[in-house]
Amino acid sequence: MRTITRNPNPPACLAQQSAGQRWDGFKDNCHQQVGNSLRAEQHHVCCYCEVEITENNSHIEHMAPRSVRPDRVYDYNNLAASCDGGLAEHCGHFKDNRSRNPNYRYDPDVFCSPHMPGTAALLQYLPTGSVIPTPGLNEDDRQKADYMIGYLGLNCARLTGRRRAHARQLIATLGPCPDPELVQWAIGYYVNPDPQNKLLQFTSLSKKMLNQ
Repeated sequence: MRTITRNPNPPACLAQQSAGQRWDGFKDNCHQQVGNSLRAEQHHVCCYCEVEITENNSHIEHMAPRSVRPDRVYDYNNLAASCDGGLAEHCGHFKDNRSRNPNYRYDPDVFCSPHMPGTAALLQYLPTGSVIPTPGLNEDDRQKADYMIGYLGLNCARLTGRRRAHARQLIATLGPCPDPELVQWAIGYYVNPDPQNKLLQFTSLSKKMLNQ
């Protein structure tokens, strides 16, 4: 999970939504404006798992669920762009699905937004495809890391396999004794946004492997 810098000028149409309006009544041009804004500020990767997203395979995510915080349904600071998680196996469509994720519920005391600078430091991504709490965390932060991994399904087979394949591709690209110029190219390609403001998937794993 990478740190997301918020758009300082979110779509003004959000403020025009009625406080009691149902979310399914929000399917107008404003919905598309908000989705475009969120994807752009996230460099077109999922707010939670960092897979690449488009308008067709993502949704507007309420970090604090609508059922828990109906007052924040149209609060831009509570919104992010999440992937659809395959068959609701991870991320936004998984986290609050009680049938698929019965052991976790939204807990504001341990939920860590990807917009908080300290959240990314809680998780360490391994070339095996797994994600673990960063070694050396204090007990409170370790609890938060364990919660986020479970609540979001970040170690599901689908994600673990995709991260492992990504790591193998990067290892094959660099070779056993990578030239410094090749490493610098890899940093630019795997870690930084391209001219269209898009990141490749799994930036945090790439940064770890490239010592960034």
